[in-house]
Amino acid sequence: MDGIAFIIWLGLGFFFIATEFLVPGLVMVFVGLGALTVALTMYLGYIDSLIQQFLIFFISSIIYLISLRFLVLSFVPTNRRKENIDEDEEVIGKIVEIISDINSDEFGRIEHSGSSWKARSEGGQTILKGEQAKIVGRDNITWIVKKI
Repeated sequence: MDGIAFIIWLGLGFFFIATEFLVPGLVMVFVGLGALTVALTMYLGYIDSLIQQFLIFFISSIIYLISLRFLVLSFVPTNRRKENIDEDEEVIGKIVEIISDINSDEFGRIEHSGSSWKARSEGGQTILKGEQAKIVGRDNITWIVKKI
């Protein structure tokens, strides 16, 4: 076993694992494990030549990456987005109660899903407290309603 090569592979292994905190994506840790595998096989006396060292490094890194990455990612929460979700589609068309008058150019309030929401009328209609309205759209956090 070449002592300098062993120390270099051991240091590279720990360096690559530490860089995982700076380079997200769960790749560098497996490259680090590949370098530590080379250091372990050198320590046990299985390999000596430089070609064997690089061969073991590349093969073990790829095996770790392919086999363990997906296993680890299944336990780590991700920012996956669900497709075809439009929250407005579920709400538009619902009948709501006006809890604060909506005048032609002013905002009022509606009750929806057990909460009070800011609302304005479509086309400048006046809708009085206690009347029913239909949600027809949304402008940022303001619901747009139409008198029914």
